Amino acid sequence: CFAGCSLPNRKVKLTLGNPTMLPFLFFFLFCSSDTEFSITLNRKDALTEDQKTLASYGIVSGDLICLLLEEADGQPNLPPPPSTPPRLENGHEPSTLIPNKSQANSPNEEGQNEQSENQKAQVEVQKTDERAGSSLEFPSGLVPEDVDLEEGTGSYPSEPMLCSEAADGEIPHSLEMLYLSAECTSATDALIVLVHLLMMETGYVPQGTEAKAVSMPEKWRGNGVYKLQYTHPLCEEGSAGLTCVPLGDLVAINATLKINKEIKGVKRIQLLPASFVCFQEPEKVAGVYKDLQKLSRLFKDQLVYSLLAAARQALNLPDVFGLVVLPLELKLRIFRLLDVRSLISLSAVCRDLYTASNDQLLWRFMYLRDFRGLVTQTGKK
Repeated sequence: CFAGCSLPNRKVKLTLGNPTMLPFLFFFLFCSSDTEFSITLNRKDALTEDQKTLASYGIVSGDLICLLLEEADGQPNLPPPPSTPPRLENGHEPSTLIPNKSQANSPNEEGQNEQSENQKAQVEVQKTDERAGSSLEFPSGLVPEDVDLEEGTGSYPSEPMLCSEAADGEIPHSLEMLYLSAECTSATDALIVLVHLLMMETGYVPQGTEAKAVSMPEKWRGNGVYKLQYTHPLCEEGSAGLTCVPLGDLVAINATLKINKEIKGVKRIQLLPASFVCFQEPEKVAGVYKDLQKLSRLFKDQLVYSLLAAARQALNLPDVFGLVVLPLELKLRIFRLLDVRSLISLSAVCRDLYTASNDQLLWRFMYLRDFRGLVTQTGKK
Protein backbone atom coordinates (compact mmCIF):
# COMPACT_ATOMS: atom_id res chain seq x y z
CA CYS A 1 0.00 0.00 0.00
CA PHE A 2 0.94 3.62 -0.28
CA ALA A 3 1.10 5.84 2.81
CA GLY A 4 2.20 9.43 3.24
CA CYS A 5 4.53 10.24 6.15
CA SER A 6 4.34 13.78 7.57
CA LEU A 7 7.41 15.12 9.38
CA PRO A 8 7.92 18.63 10.75
CA ASN A 9 9.73 19.76 7.58
CA ARG A 10 9.01 17.14 4.91
CA LYS A 11 6.54 14.62 3.54
CA VAL A 12 7.58 11.19 2.23
CA LYS A 13 5.50 8.87 0.05
CA LEU A 14 6.15 5.22 0.89
CA THR A 15 5.52 2.04 -1.07
CA LEU A 16 5.06 -0.80 1.43
CA GLY A 17 3.89 -4.36 1.27
CA ASN A 18 0.52 -5.28 2.70
CA PRO A 19 0.24 -6.13 5.52
CA THR A 20 2.98 -3.95 7.07
CA MET A 21 3.89 -4.26 10.75
CA LEU A 22 4.43 -1.09 12.80
CA PRO A 23 7.96 -2.08 13.96
CA PHE A 24 8.98 -2.59 10.34
CA LEU A 25 7.64 0.87 9.55
CA PHE A 26 9.62 2.36 12.45
CA PHE A 27 12.82 0.66 11.20
CA PHE A 28 12.20 1.72 7.60
CA LEU A 29 11.83 5.35 8.58
CA PHE A 30 14.44 5.73 11.28
CA CYS A 31 16.90 2.82 10.97
CA SER A 32 19.85 5.25 11.05
CA SER A 33 18.46 7.70 13.59
CA ASP A 34 18.32 7.68 17.38
CA THR A 35 15.32 10.03 17.46
CA GLU A 36 12.32 8.76 19.44
CA PHE A 37 8.91 9.35 17.98
CA SER A 38 5.24 8.31 18.06
CA ILE A 39 2.98 7.49 15.12
CA THR A 40 -0.55 8.98 15.03
CA LEU A 41 -3.34 9.21 12.48
CA ASN A 42 -5.18 12.17 14.03
CA ARG A 43 -2.26 14.15 15.54
CA LYS A 44 -3.54 13.23 19.04
CA ASP A 45 -3.67 9.50 19.79
CA ALA A 46 -0.47 7.47 19.36
CA LEU A 47 -0.39 3.96 17.86
CA THR A 48 1.24 1.91 20.62
CA GLU A 49 0.59 -1.72 19.70
CA ASP A 50 3.59 -3.14 17.85
CA GLN A 51 1.88 -6.24 16.47
CA LYS A 52 -0.82 -4.34 14.66
CA THR A 53 -0.77 -3.97 10.88
CA LEU A 54 -1.50 -0.79 8.97
CA ALA A 55 -4.57 -2.42 7.44
CA SER A 56 -5.95 -3.20 10.92
CA TYR A 57 -6.02 0.55 11.59
CA GLY A 58 -7.89 1.19 8.37
CA ILE A 59 -4.91 2.75 6.60
CA VAL A 60 -5.32 2.64 2.84
CA SER A 61 -3.36 3.94 -0.11
CA GLY A 62 -2.91 7.72 0.08
CA ASP A 63 -3.54 8.09 3.86
CA LEU A 64 -1.38 10.54 5.81
CA ILE A 65 0.63 9.14 8.77
CA CYS A 66 1.83 11.72 11.29
CA LEU A 67 5.05 11.28 13.31
CA LEU A 68 5.31 13.20 16.59
CA LEU A 69 8.94 13.72 17.60
CA GLU A 70 9.70 13.74 21.34
CA GLU A 71 11.62 16.54 23.01
CA ALA A 72 14.66 16.03 25.20
CA ASP A 73 12.50 15.73 28.34
CA GLY A 74 10.64 12.77 26.85
CA GLN A 75 7.42 14.67 26.10
CA PRO A 76 5.98 14.57 22.60
CA ASN A 77 6.24 17.69 20.49
CA LEU A 78 2.53 18.63 20.40
CA PRO A 79 0.92 21.28 18.25
CA PRO A 80 0.37 24.62 20.04
CA PRO A 81 -2.91 24.73 22.02
CA PRO A 82 -5.75 26.70 20.44
CA SER A 83 -6.54 30.20 21.71
CA THR A 84 -10.12 29.20 22.53
CA PRO A 85 -11.26 26.27 24.70
CA PRO A 86 -11.70 23.05 22.71
CA ARG A 87 -15.18 22.24 21.56
CA LEU A 88 -17.01 19.55 23.52
CA GLU A 89 -17.66 16.39 21.53
CA ASN A 90 -20.59 14.29 22.76
CA GLY A 91 -20.24 15.82 26.21
CA HIS A 92 -16.49 14.90 26.52
CA GLU A 93 -13.43 17.06 26.20
CA PRO A 94 -11.11 15.95 23.39
CA SER A 95 -7.79 14.45 24.40
CA THR A 96 -4.88 16.89 24.52
CA LEU A 97 -2.07 14.49 25.57
CA ILE A 98 -0.59 11.81 23.32
CA PRO A 99 0.79 9.00 25.49
CA ASN A 100 3.59 6.72 24.39
CA LYS A 101 4.41 3.27 25.68
CA SER A 102 5.96 4.51 28.90
CA GLN A 103 3.09 6.90 29.62
CA ALA A 104 0.18 4.50 28.99
CA ASN A 105 -2.05 3.98 32.04
CA SER A 106 -3.52 0.70 33.23
CA PRO A 107 -7.11 -0.14 32.17
CA ASN A 108 -8.47 0.48 35.70
CA GLU A 109 -6.85 3.88 35.98
CA GLU A 110 -8.07 4.83 32.52
CA GLY A 111 -11.64 3.83 33.41
CA GLN A 112 -11.57 5.93 36.60
CA ASN A 113 -10.10 8.90 34.80
CA GLU A 114 -12.70 8.68 32.04
CA GLN A 115 -15.53 8.47 34.59
CA SER A 116 -14.29 11.52 36.49
CA GLU A 117 -13.80 13.44 33.24
CA ASN A 118 -17.33 12.53 32.13
CA GLN A 119 -18.79 13.79 35.39
CA LYS A 120 -16.88 17.06 35.09
CA ALA A 121 -17.95 17.48 31.49
CA GLN A 122 -21.62 16.85 32.38
CA VAL A 123 -21.49 19.44 35.16
CA GLU A 124 -19.92 21.99 32.83
CA VAL A 125 -22.47 21.30 30.12
CA GLN A 126 -25.33 21.66 32.62
CA LYS A 127 -23.97 24.98 33.87
CA THR A 128 -23.51 26.19 30.31
CA ASP A 129 -27.09 25.22 29.41
CA GLU A 130 -28.46 27.01 32.47
CA ARG A 131 -26.54 30.17 31.60
CA ALA A 132 -27.64 29.96 27.97
CA GLY A 133 -31.28 29.34 28.91
CA SER A 134 -31.41 32.29 31.25
CA SER A 135 -29.89 34.60 28.65
CA LEU A 136 -32.37 33.42 25.98
CA GLU A 137 -35.47 33.79 28.13
CA PHE A 138 -34.58 37.12 29.71
CA PRO A 139 -32.07 39.03 27.56
CA SER A 140 -30.21 41.63 29.53
CA GLY A 141 -31.65 45.10 29.15
CA LEU A 142 -34.75 43.99 27.20
CA VAL A 143 -37.12 43.04 30.04
CA PRO A 144 -37.62 45.51 32.90
CA GLU A 145 -37.42 44.13 36.40
CA ASP A 146 -40.97 45.18 37.29
CA VAL A 147 -42.65 43.50 34.30
CA ASP A 148 -45.20 40.84 35.19
CA LEU A 149 -44.84 38.10 32.58
CA GLU A 150 -47.96 36.14 33.53
CA GLU A 151 -50.57 35.72 30.82
CA GLY A 152 -53.06 38.55 30.67
CA THR A 153 -51.11 40.82 33.05
CA GLY A 154 -48.13 43.12 33.01
CA SER A 155 -47.08 45.52 30.28
CA TYR A 156 -48.54 43.39 27.48
CA PRO A 157 -52.07 42.42 28.56
CA SER A 158 -54.45 40.39 26.45
CA GLU A 159 -56.97 42.85 25.03
CA PRO A 160 -59.54 42.72 22.21
CA MET A 161 -58.62 44.30 18.90
CA LEU A 162 -62.19 44.71 17.57
CA CYS A 163 -65.48 45.53 19.25
CA SER A 164 -66.86 42.17 18.12
CA GLU A 165 -64.20 40.47 20.29
CA ALA A 166 -64.75 42.52 23.45
CA ALA A 167 -66.42 40.88 26.44
CA ASP A 168 -68.05 42.85 29.24
CA GLY A 169 -65.46 44.93 31.06
CA GLU A 170 -63.14 44.96 28.04
CA ILE A 171 -62.79 47.50 25.25
CA PRO A 172 -60.35 47.84 22.33
CA HIS A 173 -57.46 50.22 22.84
CA SER A 174 -58.64 52.26 19.85
CA LEU A 175 -62.00 52.88 21.52
CA GLU A 176 -60.29 54.06 24.69
CA MET A 177 -58.14 56.52 22.72
CA LEU A 178 -61.15 57.86 20.83
CA TYR A 179 -63.19 58.23 24.00
CA LEU A 180 -60.45 60.15 25.79
CA SER A 181 -59.86 62.45 22.82
CA ALA A 182 -63.59 63.19 22.42
CA GLU A 183 -64.05 64.46 26.01
CA CYS A 184 -67.55 62.99 26.18
CA THR A 185 -70.07 64.71 28.43
CA SER A 186 -73.09 62.44 27.87
CA ALA A 187 -74.06 58.90 27.01
CA THR A 188 -75.00 60.06 23.51
CA ASP A 189 -71.48 61.41 22.96
CA ALA A 190 -70.02 58.08 24.02
CA LEU A 191 -72.37 56.18 21.69
CA ILE A 192 -71.42 58.31 18.67
CA VAL A 193 -67.73 57.68 19.43
CA LEU A 194 -68.46 53.95 19.37
CA VAL A 195 -70.41 54.25 16.09
CA HIS A 196 -67.48 56.10 14.56
CA LEU A 197 -65.10 53.28 15.51
CA LEU A 198 -67.44 50.66 14.02
CA MET A 199 -67.40 52.54 10.74
CA MET A 200 -63.60 52.53 10.70
CA GLU A 201 -63.48 48.82 11.57
CA THR A 202 -65.31 48.06 8.33
CA GLY A 203 -62.82 50.07 6.25
CA TYR A 204 -64.44 53.50 6.12
CA VAL A 205 -61.99 56.39 6.21
CA PRO A 206 -63.08 59.53 8.11
CA GLN A 207 -62.97 62.79 6.16
CA GLY A 208 -61.25 65.94 7.33
CA THR A 209 -57.68 67.15 7.09
CA GLU A 210 -57.12 66.64 10.80
CA ALA A 211 -59.01 63.35 11.09
CA LYS A 212 -56.89 60.66 12.72
CA ALA A 213 -57.55 57.13 13.85
CA VAL A 214 -56.92 58.05 17.50
CA SER A 215 -59.08 61.17 17.59
CA MET A 216 -62.52 62.25 16.51
CA PRO A 217 -62.87 64.39 13.35
CA GLU A 218 -63.26 68.12 13.69
CA LYS A 219 -66.77 69.53 14.11
CA TRP A 220 -68.28 66.09 14.67
CA ARG A 221 -70.52 67.49 17.42
CA GLY A 222 -72.53 70.68 17.31
CA ASN A 223 -75.97 72.08 18.22
CA GLY A 224 -77.28 68.70 19.37
CA VAL A 225 -76.57 67.03 16.00
CA TYR A 226 -73.63 64.78 15.15
CA LYS A 227 -72.23 64.67 11.60
CA LEU A 228 -69.52 62.38 10.23
CA GLN A 229 -68.24 61.96 6.67
CA TYR A 230 -66.45 58.91 5.21
CA THR A 231 -65.08 57.37 2.05
CA HIS A 232 -64.30 53.72 1.37
CA PRO A 233 -61.45 52.17 -0.68
CA LEU A 234 -63.89 49.76 -2.36
CA CYS A 235 -65.95 52.63 -3.79
CA GLU A 236 -63.69 55.65 -4.02
CA GLU A 237 -66.08 57.65 -6.21
CA GLY A 238 -68.75 57.59 -3.52
CA SER A 239 -68.98 58.95 0.00
CA ALA A 240 -71.09 58.22 3.03
CA GLY A 241 -72.33 60.61 5.68
CA LEU A 242 -73.81 59.87 9.10
CA THR A 243 -76.25 62.28 10.69
CA CYS A 244 -77.09 61.33 14.27
CA VAL A 245 -80.00 63.06 16.00
CA PRO A 246 -81.05 62.43 19.63
CA LEU A 247 -84.81 61.75 19.92
CA GLY A 248 -85.61 61.43 23.60
CA ASP A 249 -84.09 58.19 24.85
CA LEU A 250 -83.21 57.08 21.30
CA VAL A 251 -80.61 58.20 18.78
CA ALA A 252 -81.64 58.14 15.11
CA ILE A 253 -78.75 57.51 12.72
CA ASN A 254 -79.28 58.36 9.05
CA ALA A 255 -76.60 57.14 6.63
CA THR A 256 -76.59 59.00 3.32
CA LEU A 257 -74.90 57.60 0.23
CA LYS A 258 -73.59 60.13 -2.32
CA ILE A 259 -72.24 59.35 -5.78
CA ASN A 260 -70.71 62.37 -7.53
CA LYS A 261 -72.41 64.64 -4.99
CA GLU A 262 -75.81 63.10 -5.80
CA ILE A 263 -77.75 61.26 -3.10
CA LYS A 264 -78.27 57.65 -4.14
CA GLY A 265 -79.66 56.11 -0.99
CA VAL A 266 -80.39 56.49 2.70
CA LYS A 267 -80.13 53.85 5.44
CA ARG A 268 -81.60 54.34 8.90
CA ILE A 269 -81.21 52.75 12.30
CA GLN A 270 -82.29 53.73 15.80
CA LEU A 271 -80.21 52.90 18.88
CA LEU A 272 -80.88 53.18 22.60
CA PRO A 273 -77.77 54.62 24.30
CA ALA A 274 -78.71 53.12 27.68
CA SER A 275 -78.41 49.63 26.17
CA PHE A 276 -74.74 50.07 25.31
CA VAL A 277 -73.44 52.95 27.46
CA CYS A 278 -73.28 53.26 31.24
CA PHE A 279 -72.21 56.83 31.92
CA GLN A 280 -72.22 56.73 35.72
CA GLU A 281 -68.41 56.76 36.02
CA PRO A 282 -67.15 58.37 32.79
CA GLU A 283 -63.52 58.42 33.97
CA LYS A 284 -63.34 54.60 33.85
CA VAL A 285 -63.43 53.96 30.13
CA ALA A 286 -63.74 50.17 30.35
CA GLY A 287 -66.86 50.55 32.50
CA VAL A 288 -68.57 53.02 30.17
CA TYR A 289 -69.43 50.53 27.41
CA LYS A 290 -71.28 47.22 27.49
CA ASP A 291 -72.62 44.66 24.99
CA LEU A 292 -70.10 45.72 22.36
CA GLN A 293 -70.43 42.43 20.51
CA LYS A 294 -74.19 42.87 20.14
CA LEU A 295 -73.93 46.47 18.92
CA SER A 296 -71.14 45.59 16.49
CA ARG A 297 -73.23 42.85 14.89
CA LEU A 298 -76.42 44.94 14.83
CA PHE A 299 -74.91 48.14 13.44
CA LYS A 300 -72.72 46.49 10.79
CA ASP A 301 -75.37 44.09 9.51
CA GLN A 302 -78.24 46.57 9.36
CA LEU A 303 -76.41 49.69 8.20
CA VAL A 304 -72.70 49.53 7.35
CA TYR A 305 -72.52 46.52 5.03
CA SER A 306 -75.80 47.31 3.30
CA LEU A 307 -74.57 50.88 2.75
CA LEU A 308 -71.36 49.65 1.16
CA ALA A 309 -73.23 47.16 -1.02
CA ALA A 310 -75.59 49.91 -2.21
CA ALA A 311 -72.62 52.13 -3.06
CA ARG A 312 -70.98 49.45 -5.22
CA GLN A 313 -74.27 48.68 -6.90
CA ALA A 314 -74.77 52.36 -7.72
CA LEU A 315 -71.28 52.44 -9.24
CA ASN A 316 -71.98 49.25 -11.25
CA LEU A 317 -69.27 47.41 -9.35
CA PRO A 318 -69.48 43.68 -8.49
CA ASP A 319 -70.34 42.66 -4.99
CA VAL A 320 -67.38 41.76 -2.80
CA PHE A 321 -69.08 40.19 0.20
CA GLY A 322 -72.37 38.81 1.39
CA LEU A 323 -74.48 35.81 0.45
CA VAL A 324 -74.57 36.73 -3.24
CA VAL A 325 -70.81 36.38 -3.80
CA LEU A 326 -70.51 32.94 -2.19
CA PRO A 327 -69.89 29.93 -4.45
CA LEU A 328 -73.02 28.02 -5.46
CA GLU A 329 -71.98 25.02 -3.40
CA LEU A 330 -71.89 27.10 -0.20
CA LYS A 331 -75.18 28.78 -1.08
CA LEU A 332 -76.89 25.39 -1.43
CA ARG A 333 -75.50 24.28 1.92
CA ILE A 334 -77.00 27.38 3.52
CA PHE A 335 -80.32 27.02 1.67
CA ARG A 336 -80.72 23.46 2.97
CA LEU A 337 -80.87 24.86 6.52
CA LEU A 338 -83.98 26.92 5.70
CA ASP A 339 -87.60 25.85 5.68
CA VAL A 340 -89.62 26.08 2.47
CA ARG A 341 -91.31 29.37 3.33
CA SER A 342 -87.97 31.08 4.14
CA LEU A 343 -86.38 29.70 0.98
CA ILE A 344 -89.20 31.11 -1.17
CA SER A 345 -88.81 34.50 0.53
CA LEU A 346 -85.05 34.45 -0.04
CA SER A 347 -85.49 33.66 -3.74
CA ALA A 348 -87.50 36.87 -4.13
CA VAL A 349 -84.65 39.13 -2.92
CA CYS A 350 -82.74 39.37 -6.19
CA ARG A 351 -82.14 37.59 -9.49
CA ASP A 352 -78.90 35.93 -8.31
CA LEU A 353 -80.53 34.33 -5.27
CA TYR A 354 -83.54 33.30 -7.36
CA THR A 355 -81.29 31.49 -9.83
CA ALA A 356 -79.30 29.83 -7.08
CA SER A 357 -82.39 28.67 -5.20
CA ASN A 358 -84.01 27.23 -8.36
CA ASP A 359 -81.89 24.09 -8.13
CA GLN A 360 -83.52 20.70 -8.73
CA LEU A 361 -81.35 18.83 -6.25
CA LEU A 362 -82.12 21.43 -3.60
CA TRP A 363 -85.88 21.07 -4.04
CA ARG A 364 -85.57 17.28 -4.11
CA PHE A 365 -83.83 17.52 -0.75
CA MET A 366 -86.55 19.85 0.58
CA TYR A 367 -89.25 17.43 -0.64
CA LEU A 368 -87.64 14.37 0.97
CA ARG A 369 -87.09 16.24 4.21
CA ASP A 370 -90.41 18.08 4.64
CA PHE A 371 -93.05 16.39 2.48
CA ARG A 372 -92.19 12.74 1.98
CA GLY A 373 -93.79 11.68 5.22
CA LEU A 374 -96.96 13.66 4.50
CA VAL A 375 -97.31 12.13 1.03
CA THR A 376 -96.86 8.59 2.41
CA GLN A 377 -99.50 9.12 5.06
CA THR A 378 -101.93 10.58 2.49
CA GLY A 379 -101.41 7.58 0.17
CA LYS A 380 -102.17 5.13 2.99
CA LYS A 381 -105.40 6.90 3.77
